[in-house]
Amino acid sequence: MPDVLFDSVSEALPSTLASWRRFGTAKDDPLASQLWESLRPWLVQNGYHPWQKEGGSGLSLLPPSTRPGLRSPDGFVYTHPKIRMRNCYFPCFKAILWPARTTDGRDVVIRLIQKGNDGAEHLNILRTLARGEATFHSTNHCVPLLHELLLGDMIFGVFPYLGDRVDYPWFWDVREAFDFIIQALEGVAYLHEHLVAHLDIDIDNFLFNYIGEKRHINTPKIKEKFRCYFPVRYYLGDMELSVMFSPDSDPASRKIAGHPLTRIGVDPAKYGRELVPEMSGDEPYCPFKADMWQFGNMLGHMFEQFTDLLSDLFVLIGELKSTDPEKRPTATQAMQRAIILREQAPPHPDSES
Repeated sequence: MPDVLFDSVSEALPSTLASWRRFGTAKDDPLASQLWESLRPWLVQNGYHPWQKEGGSGLSLLPPSTRPGLRSPDGFVYTHPKIRMRNCYFPCFKAILWPARTTDGRDVVIRLIQKGNDGAEHLNILRTLARGEATFHSTNHCVPLLHELLLGDMIFGVFPYLGDRVDYPWFWDVREAFDFIIQALEGVAYLHEHLVAHLDIDIDNFLFNYIGEKRHINTPKIKEKFRCYFPVRYYLGDMELSVMFSPDSDPASRKIAGHPLTRIGVDPAKYGRELVPEMSGDEPYCPFKADMWQFGNMLGHMFEQFTDLLSDLFVLIGELKSTDPEKRPTATQAMQRAIILREQAPPHPDSES
């Protein structure tokens, strides 16, 4: 990429990775769309056409008018056969990422990963687990890194555009709920086996292979089957806070200290998560055990209305949220128990199986 192009847009761009994250959050900040509009010529030159604002709105995006129509099939997503496929709206709340459509019609999300030396560990983790042979491993639930784009001292990652709100509509029966839990734990176990701790596990960081805002055949007021119509696969994204240890490291040394946001230069008050107990202290702690507390906390909130129906699951949740990290099950142990619980769960009364 010629430096002259970088020089022509650099003054309009945030100067640090932290300022990219904050861009658009202050009252007088310009909209994130202005930032990405300055990158449009460079992105188009690389075969990516940024999505654009819907009418006068600055918060919702639609596919670019230069590449109208539905996205091309890419093997990553499905739709419901009885629901008419429509283009999605993308909420542009974070300036650090933006949707785009490739020249051949595939929809992707482009995210700034590294600027200068900031974000180097994030990029290293993605290069290790989200591209190459690792992406073909059936137990790997990382969102694949399709391409890297270099502009000046910045490296952007290109990812498939996947569906969010993985728990909407709600699961048809208990078995579907356990399918999510098992896949999610399988993904966390894969990270841990490769000495990567996520440190930001919650439902909003899980994605799945469905595309489309509409997820009901008739009306949201009637509970309908949904996930049985396509081979559901769940992904765990947003590795920004993740930490990775070398295989040669001493297992006893695989610890971190403090709040995960301080590692990337962000105010801990912006975390937006319940804090793992050991994160509030000064003593080094095991990030893998912290992941398991976060996972249990997520499940506790997801299924809090079903404590009686899912009493055995809440026993597991209680163990995952133990204040003693050593008493928390590993991801593999928790997954094995979830598999047993799924086998014991009754099917929906209207299910054929």
